[in-house]
Amino acid sequence: MPSYTHLLCAGLAASLAAAAPTPSRVSDAVKRSSSSCTFTDASAASESKADCSTIILSNIEVPAGETLDLTDLNDGTEVIFSGTTTFGYEEWDGPLIKISGSSITVTAEDDAVIDGDGSRWWDGEGTNGGKTKPKFFYAHSLDDSTISGLSIKNTPVQTFSIESDNLTIEDVTIDNSDGDDNGGHNTDGFDIGESTYITITGAVVMNQDDCVAINSGENIYFSGGTCSGGHGLSIGSVGGRDDNTVKNVTFTSSTVSDSENGIRIKTVYDATGSVSDITFSDITLSGITDYGIVIEQDYENGSPTGDPTNGITISDVTVDGITGSVEDDAVEVYILCGDGSCTDWTWSDVDLTGGSTSDDCENLPDGVSC
Repeated sequence: MPSYTHLLCAGLAASLAAAAPTPSRVSDAVKRSSSSCTFTDASAASESKADCSTIILSNIEVPAGETLDLTDLNDGTEVIFSGTTTFGYEEWDGPLIKISGSSITVTAEDDAVIDGDGSRWWDGEGTNGGKTKPKFFYAHSLDDSTISGLSIKNTPVQTFSIESDNLTIEDVTIDNSDGDDNGGHNTDGFDIGESTYITITGAVVMNQDDCVAINSGENIYFSGGTCSGGHGLSIGSVGGRDDNTVKNVTFTSSTVSDSENGIRIKTVYDATGSVSDITFSDITLSGITDYGIVIEQDYENGSPTGDPTNGITISDVTVDGITGSVEDDAVEVYILCGDGSCTDWTWSDVDLTGGSTSDDCENLPDGVSC
């Protein structure tokens, strides 16, 4: 007969077994370790993001017509791209990725690639017609945060749309060079609007439109950039939006090659607003096909009219250390200002060669020459 001790132990073991939770199968889409989550499914990442302090996106395949939605993340969340991120094909506006939150860190593992496979949409029209193409990455309300080390290739159209405060972007590569001969168009690198304290350093952008375009915002700094194939470093077009102020912007220590323009400011015809405290310094140009330096106040419906207006002032502009060459049929410097709307400019060490000088400049500020 079993002893009392034996029966007691057996009963205790049975009780513990009954109290233990039934093991559950870990989903193939997410594996959790403490508050670190590895996702292989875009929907699972979007649905479970609030449960994770670290989100690892492993070889995510985003379905056609859907967004990898990482908005409203918990403060301090870390997002890590791993492997290759891809996207299904559909004609729609996008975006393909959007991330928001405070004190967020967005990084990538070595050799990780975010591949838009933009050739499926490219038709030479960009956002001007043809196929409806999705915007790529919305960094809206991504405040007090950092994006670093991402490798992005072949976006359908514009890459980063930035509307944030105190966002730092470091060592990001955007390679849309395949679009040069395959219909890539409007593949801007960084479009910035309604933002403050944006810092972009070490960016490499190969594309078919602006390397950087600042439409509105204050305290924006771009340094150590390498831009090629596009339209250069741009402020504007400024005007015709809810916010038409650009203030305290610096572009420095960068190169622009094989592009339509080197540096430019463009404002909208018959609009109001202001552009002030702007610095372009230590920028080397090569292979520029249209204008080395272009500042004009005559944009209407996206094209210059040749007739400047003065409703948007451009003041306190420093152009210093702009050197290099433009193509034979390019113009080295072109400035078209409205009457009295371009003031207090500092112009020094501008040394561009290889192109022609313009006879069409108007209303030049004191000390500036075409």
